[in-house]
Amino acid sequence: MKIYRRAAITVALFALLSCTDEPHQGSTAVSEISAKVDALDEKIKSAIVGYDWKLTLDHHRMAQKENSYTPPSIATIFSDPDVNSRILQNNSQLIALDLPFKFLAYAEPGGNDAILAYTSAEFIASRHDLPASLLVEYSERLDSVLNLVENSTISEVETEQIGKDFAIVKIKSDFDFETTIERLKETINSLPDTIWFGELDYQNDAKKIGIELNPTRLLLFGAPEPGAKAMNSTPKLGLDAFCQKLLVFEDEGGSVWAAYNDITAFSNLYYDKATLPQRLIKRRLKSTISNTLEQN
Repeated sequence: MKIYRRAAITVALFALLSCTDEPHQGSTAVSEISAKVDALDEKIKSAIVGYDWKLTLDHHRMAQKENSYTPPSIATIFSDPDVNSRILQNNSQLIALDLPFKFLAYAEPGGNDAILAYTSAEFIASRHDLPASLLVEYSERLDSVLNLVENSTISEVETEQIGKDFAIVKIKSDFDFETTIERLKETINSLPDTIWFGELDYQNDAKKIGIELNPTRLLLFGAPEPGAKAMNSTPKLGLDAFCQKLLVFEDEGGSVWAAYNDITAFSNLYYDKATLPQRLIKRRLKSTISNTLEQN
């Protein structure tokens, strides 16, 4: 029954999003700014060749394959298990929602410049109430990338608005950790418009360097066509909301939780607005995850 319910939500989403495309630049202008975004992304990639775990998400070109449009936007994600594990050791597992490292090379609608956004140490410290001393290594890894680009290229996030647990949605699971993971994967892979990108097992990575963590795993997936419409006028959302980062963890009391970023909260943070496609995706995501994690 829940599979049919999810399918119905997906069909409804397609129908409601079908008329939400906004006008965009001509093909020549898009090609020119795409080249600039590509060049900026290549600088990021040149700095992370030594990392074992890497993932690139080209939102603009994935949207094109679905006959949709979002401004040029490429997310590059990479992981340093040592840094992740030391940050998470004896601290809230929710921090893992903002790990590993993520950079976004993108252009604003109608813009002619390539911009770089990233998840800063200051943002993580504010969102999770952490001392700056815990994020020194994280900052050093960031700087090794940021030093390759002009300061004028970088889009900062003002942290004054960021309080503890800002824009984090948590849903409790009725199942144990492994069953929760299995059910979520089954649901995600059953959605016709959704792509599975990968996962990161923080507990396993920590174990390799002698650090004990409770089960903590990050699932990465996305729906290129609905995502394109949600990013059409707000492409910086590619940093925090697309692809979707779904953190699953078991807390000290043995309860299992799924946590993810509130799309509309980040859109309001970056653009002072939330659009209809974002609100629809937010509703769909919460319904899908809640239904998956409830006992029949």
